[in-house]
Amino acid sequence: MQNNIKTLKIGILGEPNTGKSTLLNNLLNQKLSIVTRKANTTIKNTSAAFNVNNKQIIFTDTPGIITYKKNINRAVFKEASNIALEVDLILLLFNIKKDSIDKIKIICEYFEKNNLDFFILLNKVDLLPESNFLKKVSQINKYFHKNVIFSISALKNIGLNKLIDHILKTRDFKDDKPYLQNDLATDILYLKEIVREKVLENIHAEIPFNLIFNTDKVSINKDKSITVHITIILSKSSYKPIILGKKGENIRKISMLARRDLENNLKKKFHLYIFLKKKKKKKNKGD
Repeated sequence: MQNNIKTLKIGILGEPNTGKSTLLNNLLNQKLSIVTRKANTTIKNTSAAFNVNNKQIIFTDTPGIITYKKNINRAVFKEASNIALEVDLILLLFNIKKDSIDKIKIICEYFEKNNLDFFILLNKVDLLPESNFLKKVSQINKYFHKNVIFSISALKNIGLNKLIDHILKTRDFKDDKPYLQNDLATDILYLKEIVREKVLENIHAEIPFNLIFNTDKVSINKDKSITVHITIILSKSSYKPIILGKKGENIRKISMLARRDLENNLKKKFHLYIFLKKKKKKKNKGD
């Protein structure tokens, strides 16, 4: 029986493309959430534990849903919004270069109104001239002086140590079971997410986000290498030649990049096979 450990649950929330997945990956120093330049990349909550000084912080990355509720799948919205009610603290992430003071104010007021505990994280500070940055921070402080505000760059690891130190020193941790991370090398969700990331990065506007990725088979070989079979389910036959590319160059590139990513992240040898399959049409009741 495992002993309990002092635990704090934290949800990372924000609009699409504010850097939530990058933040999670760099806080944990491991690639756990996929990252692309496209909005709404994350479609499932991703959790992982940060352990330090006999404490654990369980971080959960969520789909970008704030202010975009009407434009996103209901299941995705529910997946993200439920986390806000389940965690002890929310890290509310904003793009300080792009987001207006009014937008930040509206979103923060929503969380205040619902009595949710949150820190304000102003991300991408490295992309803003210092004078503009100081002006924005001053205005945000005026509205939310009671809230803790951090200026960070998730990509360049600016301010992340300060954030962790503050959490450890100021938050109340509760007794809970140790968080057990799945072995990512055989985690069917993780494996297909890495492939999905490479598709989104390398196949552009022609392909929608709602492709279905299935991890069909994962096996550990005698030499400890991992063989993975993943099928991409296509809603239209016209998507197949786009993903394949001329003489199969796109699918080979996607497979190579995904395999290289897995091997670099997990320090294991992978054999990755990707298949394309047309989605079956539902039969009418009268058929």
